[in-house]
Amino acid sequence: FSSSSSAASSSSSAPSAAAAANVASSPAALGASSPAAAQGRYGSGAKRQTAVRQLEYYFSPANFGRDAFLQQQMDGDGYVPLSLLNGFNRMRRLEMPVSEVATAVVSLSSALEVDEARERVRAAAR
Repeated sequence: FSSSSSAASSSSSAPSAAAAANVASSPAALGASSPAAAQGRYGSGAKRQTAVRQLEYYFSPANFGRDAFLQQQMDGDGYVPLSLLNGFNRMRRLEMPVSEVATAVVSLSSALEVDEARERVRAAAR
């Protein structure tokens, strides 16, 4: 019986160690400049970078100036809902939830801004 109780006590410390590892590897704990911050639950760093590059293109002067639909979707503060953008074909193929896209933008882009609720995105002031 003593060996089973020692096994139980050692297994009870495992979840807290795993929880500590999850906290330590979160993008916030790692800092935005860390390569590991580019990785998330829903995809590799490359997938997250692809999403950010695509969103940066949507808001680029070359695209945004001629994209009447995107301009119509913009609110008074210049934001466009991430849920709308995430429904565009190239974004939809990445299969990332809006929350993960918002985290990627915050971590990886200086050209875009995400609102406090992490539901909308706009071009950053230059």
